[in-house]
Amino acid sequence: MIATGVVACPPMGQAEAITLDEMYHPGGADAVNRALNRSYHPRSHGLVFEIVDDLDIGPADVVLDIGGRYAAHSLAMVEMFGCRAVCVDPVDSNNERARTAVAEHPAGSRVSIRRGVMEDIPGSDGEFDLIFSHDMFFHVVDADRALAEGHRVLKPGGHLLVYQLFATDLLEPGERARLYADVAVVPERMEPDDFERRASKAGFTIEMIDIVGSEFREASEEDGTNLTSRQLLYAARLLRESTALRAELGESEYRVELGNALWGVYQMIGKLEPRIYLLRKPTAPNA
Repeated sequence: MIATGVVACPPMGQAEAITLDEMYHPGGADAVNRALNRSYHPRSHGLVFEIVDDLDIGPADVVLDIGGRYAAHSLAMVEMFGCRAVCVDPVDSNNERARTAVAEHPAGSRVSIRRGVMEDIPGSDGEFDLIFSHDMFFHVVDADRALAEGHRVLKPGGHLLVYQLFATDLLEPGERARLYADVAVVPERMEPDDFERRASKAGFTIEMIDIVGSEFREASEEDGTNLTSRQLLYAARLLRESTALRAELGESEYRVELGNALWGVYQMIGKLEPRIYLLRKPTAPNA
């Protein structure tokens, strides 16, 4: 098992207070500018597909894109690797958009859409070579059943790739309660130790843990996509114009949009920690 990435910052409030002399010492600004106005070469979101590529997924393979929403990742994988993909999502409107996207895509014939949840995957035993779970496992209510289902539909030797966010000690209890309620998070899914324990219990071998931290978000700022900057601006507007935007958007849409904006901002400042797990179904029991 390989663990890479960053270590979270220590909880706030444990260090001694900075003095005024330390705060305003001569030359501090120049040193800060030199240190922080250079790139530390963050990896981009393309890393998840590099991991798929390393698994030698190809035309003979079938990938399950679980919780795949609009089939964007399914279409990307069939285009990159020539595989077939099955996109499964429980939300009817997501599946409708996915079918439209598939119909309009040149490689769409290699993607099929099925309605379902991870706790009851619409697939046969050993049907898939890879399960691709991207930023969705925090919605899963019954993690043990979901992982058992993933184990069932994977071929022996197949992999489950999970990109998932977890809470850190910097996420305050009040922030947790509001965020989890607003973006339909099951609180127990936000603890990495719990996920690892349940994955092992389901029979998976944990081959890799990559602690991505803020890298994808930093890369988005450096390449000009500015995803987190935009979400920070949205959060500011949603908070400052709360009354007007609640009336315009409706209460549930307002809460979802504020939750989504903070979901991104919290990744950048270490309150949420993205990780990539690569799990393997053994080729034989206890292998």
